[in-house]
Amino acid sequence: MSKSTHELNTLASAIGVTVTSSVTSISDGAYQQAKLHGTTRDLVKSLMALIPGLGVRDDVFTDDIKAELKKGYALRWHEENPTKYYIAADGNWVGCKTEEEMLSHKKAEKFTLDVHTAFAYTQQAFGALKNEEPQKHSLIKVIRDKFNKYVSNRMRDLNTDAKKIYKESLGITTTRTATPDFIDWLNAPEKGGLAVIRQRCVNAKAKGDLTADVAKLDKALAAFKGALAK
Repeated sequence: MSKSTHELNTLASAIGVTVTSSVTSISDGAYQQAKLHGTTRDLVKSLMALIPGLGVRDDVFTDDIKAELKKGYALRWHEENPTKYYIAADGNWVGCKTEEEMLSHKKAEKFTLDVHTAFAYTQQAFGALKNEEPQKHSLIKVIRDKFNKYVSNRMRDLNTDAKKIYKESLGITTTRTATPDFIDWLNAPEKGGLAVIRQRCVNAKAKGDLTADVAKLDKALAAFKGALAK
């Protein structure tokens, strides 16, 4: 049974999720999700044609390509994170809700901040700002750090999707390795649970940890294995 937009927003609000008004029901949302998936695949294929080796190699993101991708990502970031406005007051930068509010303080020093102004500083100028205007530096640093992470995530998404499309085009399928039974994992010679415990003890002893007694541990592990085998 489909739910109204109001019901969806109420449910989503309870778990901290924002639902756009264009989603009218779960089935409608599923349709839009599937449609977006197809659109994304077509977009990635187009970028694979523009970026030689995308999806095939990991070294395709040259400085020039990164710069072009960053331009596009900046446009979207700015849509989601519009310009912020500040005025100088009592030695601090105080945020304003709108540009009009900022401009109404005619005598105050003003400062606007968005992804474009944040990266208008060269690395050297941005570094110098830390000593010259530490508060402004902190405000700009937040934007630069968040945007750099955003770019990194979007490039990883693009590369992952391109690799998947490339493998599908060759008929390559990824088979998951079966998860071993617990007892097999526990007793595995190198990466098993007991092997990891013993190796950690060996490493600790080599670093001078007086609590790391390999001989005692071996006896305890042998007793544990015996009890487990009963």
